[in-house]
Amino acid sequence: MSDSGALTSKGGFDAVRAAARHIRSLRPVDLAPTLGRGIPRWPTHPHLIIDPTIVHENDGYYCQNLSMAEHIGCHVDAPAHTVADQMHASIDTISVDRLVAEAVVYDFSDRDWKPGDILTPSDIESHERKHGISVGPDEIALVNFGWLKQYWRRDTQAQWYARNAPGMNEELVLLFKERKVRAVGADTIACEAALVDGVSTGTLPGHFKHWLPNGILILECVANLELVSRRCLFVAAPLPIEHGSGSPLRPIAYCCDEC
Repeated sequence: MSDSGALTSKGGFDAVRAAARHIRSLRPVDLAPTLGRGIPRWPTHPHLIIDPTIVHENDGYYCQNLSMAEHIGCHVDAPAHTVADQMHASIDTISVDRLVAEAVVYDFSDRDWKPGDILTPSDIESHERKHGISVGPDEIALVNFGWLKQYWRRDTQAQWYARNAPGMNEELVLLFKERKVRAVGADTIACEAALVDGVSTGTLPGHFKHWLPNGILILECVANLELVSRRCLFVAAPLPIEHGSGSPLRPIAYCCDEC
């Protein structure tokens, strides 16, 4: 190897080490609820089934069999999910680092939200003025209604969370589109969709008109947002499911407590 090659390699190693040290200096937060029997699911989706198929007593090792929808727990929607002429934009075509980006958390968990209540651009702009932080191009917007923390459960009432939620109006959906974000996420089951007893009170403009048709991904059932700094490094990758409409995620928010 030439001297210049050796220097280039050393510089590359140093950059990797510096990045690793910086990541370790940040506080990680797990943004995915545990995948387990009885968790909430979109009402028309199949149940999550976890079967202990192979067990130590009978087989000498342990392995479970999973049957689940692509949209279970914390997950991402690809354009193919709702846009019929974008079946080519399935989850396996999404760049592996598409969901590695700076994110801004808009925390409205201090409000007494009811099913069908609506978040508006004025709410977002007021939050930005108050905290001096706003989402920009190529970043991820995360909205915390406090809904998952309050209503996520695994008993006979689990589906209440899946059938009821606050949401966002079309003007707010357009605001995030105009900001040219990479993705928008929330701690509800359908992000911008306001739901009352399983019925959407709007037209899901993010899913069908403004976000997915324009390559803006949608993140749903994002957990633990109350533990995340207002600006963080969001790191997640979807499973490369062939022709997938979406994928479960286990995102990590790397947080700076001064942010």
